[in-house]
Amino acid sequence: MQYKRLLECLLTSGALLISSQTAFAQVAPQPAEESAAGGQDAARAPAKKQDDSVVVVTANRVRTNAQTTAVALNVYNGAALADAGVNNVQALQTIDPSINVTSSTGAAYVAMRGIASTDVTEIGDPAVPIARDGFFTNRSFTIASSMYDVQRVEVLKGPQGTLFGRNSTGGLINIITAKPTEEFGGYLSAELGNFSARNLEGAVNIPLSDKVQMRFSAVSRQHDGYRTLTGIGLEGDDENTKSARLQLAFQPVDGFDGLVSYQKDRIDAVGDVTKVFPLATVAPIGDARTFPGWAPTVTDLTGERLRWEFSYNKLPWDLTLTYAGGYDKQDYHHETDATGAGYPGIRQFIQNEDPATRNHEIRIATPLKGRFTAQAGYFYFEEKNVIDNGVLTLSVNPGLPQTYANTYGIKFDYQIKTKTEGLFSQVGANLTDDLKLTLGARYSRDEKTRTGSARLTLGALVNPFIGAPPVTNPGNGQMNDSKPTFLVGLDWTLTPQNFLYAKFATGYKAGGFNSNGSAASVPYDSEAVKSFEVGSKNQFWDRKIKFNAALFYQDYTNYQASQFSDALSSGNGVFNVGSATIKGLETELVANVPDVARFDLNATFLDATFGKGIIVRDGSNPSVARNIGGNHLPNAPKYVLTAGVQRSFDIGSGELMARLSAKHSSEYYYTVFNFPDTRSPSYTTANALLSYKLHSGNWEFQAFVNNLTDKVVLANAQRNYVGGTNPVQFQPPRTFGVRVRHTF
Repeated sequence: MQYKRLLECLLTSGALLISSQTAFAQVAPQPAEESAAGGQDAARAPAKKQDDSVVVVTANRVRTNAQTTAVALNVYNGAALADAGVNNVQALQTIDPSINVTSSTGAAYVAMRGIASTDVTEIGDPAVPIARDGFFTNRSFTIASSMYDVQRVEVLKGPQGTLFGRNSTGGLINIITAKPTEEFGGYLSAELGNFSARNLEGAVNIPLSDKVQMRFSAVSRQHDGYRTLTGIGLEGDDENTKSARLQLAFQPVDGFDGLVSYQKDRIDAVGDVTKVFPLATVAPIGDARTFPGWAPTVTDLTGERLRWEFSYNKLPWDLTLTYAGGYDKQDYHHETDATGAGYPGIRQFIQNEDPATRNHEIRIATPLKGRFTAQAGYFYFEEKNVIDNGVLTLSVNPGLPQTYANTYGIKFDYQIKTKTEGLFSQVGANLTDDLKLTLGARYSRDEKTRTGSARLTLGALVNPFIGAPPVTNPGNGQMNDSKPTFLVGLDWTLTPQNFLYAKFATGYKAGGFNSNGSAASVPYDSEAVKSFEVGSKNQFWDRKIKFNAALFYQDYTNYQASQFSDALSSGNGVFNVGSATIKGLETELVANVPDVARFDLNATFLDATFGKGIIVRDGSNPSVARNIGGNHLPNAPKYVLTAGVQRSFDIGSGELMARLSAKHSSEYYYTVFNFPDTRSPSYTTANALLSYKLHSGNWEFQAFVNNLTDKVVLANAQRNYVGGTNPVQFQPPRTFGVRVRHTF
């Protein structure tokens, strides 16, 4: 009888998947067994079993129930992410409808609610920062690092300009790792799949004494390339990542909690690659697995991060004082194919960066419970980076002058320092037992300084018949910017299961400066966002059904976009091109129907358009001014749906769980010009998971297929006017495999 019920469920689930035009996501926001000790999840976190209907988050920098937190957010626990095969930020977009990640040959960036920072140079800042246990870094090449031994990931939507104020105009991705606990235990996971995937992950928690705990975690992820580059015999879009993390938590005296964490990362792979089309042509994608390549691609990263956090909660008036800090060092070497119709030869773009980042934050807070709550703090961010980049001509076509073979056409040697300071405060007052007013403010000050020069050799960059000597141009630049941001919110707890909120929040992203190596630096101003949002969070039917919704309107000014300018000696750079309005609706539905299945459906509807009469020049024909007024913002699909259905069965000595899921996205563009050759068509991807967990023995066995139909989905499409090409990148093809997990 059990097997008959299983067959019926699988057939029903398959019919649902085939007949529905909406898509299913690999995993929905899941309840998480949480524990944290104040602050940014903090120093010490003894594990405690909680009500499965309660998801604890730190979106307000203190532990709160997600269903009574006045922030539009999705929360994913570590087990759910592992089941979905989500091991880095880029993979989050496969399960979250509000996230759009654009690959950019090693420098991916995140968009949320149509807001993203496409400036991935050494001066750019992310518009959707990624916080790893409260630690921020600027360089986008670090987001490919594996997420492992994760407690949960919080996706916070909309400007977070008060408590997470560093440039978070679009939102924030908050990655929170599992912390040392007071019990011995751990897990080990092994996975094998197609493309010779072989992944290992594990952690062990060791209580050294009643006051000291240690946790060691490690991961190794490898798979062969998804793309074969003919001519040079490389396999791109591969993975070879290793990382290890050691944490020590301690409580020397009553009221004091400390945590010190050290992590080492290593990536040694080909990395993401591009398929090249002729410039400004709309062409069928064709074969996305095998295509030509001319110059080798290399991705090599060595990183280490030291982080600490200390808190003391025995101050007068029950105040808690928290200090968190850290240091991050990345050594990044990247080689990409820069060959194209713009130069008669084979070229590479060589990138060497060594960013060293420091974070410090001190925060004082009242107890969470009480008629009046408050927190205030000071934040300091610093990045020092050394740039050794350039376009290297490896060889010139036969029959042409060979003078410039193995010569840099342009070479950048820069030193950059970025500094941010912020003062922030947020207070809450219970006007009645059910009505709460929240006020927040932050003042941020940003500085960016660049020194050094660019060396330009026209014969190796433009045409090998040009015999002009090299020209050295200064690349010095400086930017000082500051701005206050605010939050006013009102939330109303109608019942223990029904919650309403309304808020007005502002966001700010610092400006910068740019040049193309042949002209003096030209500044661009900061961006600003004003956001109005109303939301409702609800649970029904004895908390078996959850329905959340958020309606928002955002006024987006000083949009930073790439455009052609005579100020850059007839080159492209980042400038403020105008304003935009963003309107949208986000919904989340989770239903646990007893003896039937668990259903989840998330949807994001977005209307993100530029204002009228915005004139921008692009590099295809610099003399022609284009009106982008009314165009869609890049990376902003009109709607995205994710959903899933799963059911569990008792089978013999264990529990069998079957899940079908998918994601559907409407079309969107990768540039402000909305060119048809930089458009991502609409797509639907589907996934499947089958899991068997023993009732005893703590073993779990899984089989999975992601991108079930092997759908070709773009990850980027751009116009490269320097190379005279249209490079495109792709999301992963169909992957499948088995994994086994043992907990102890």
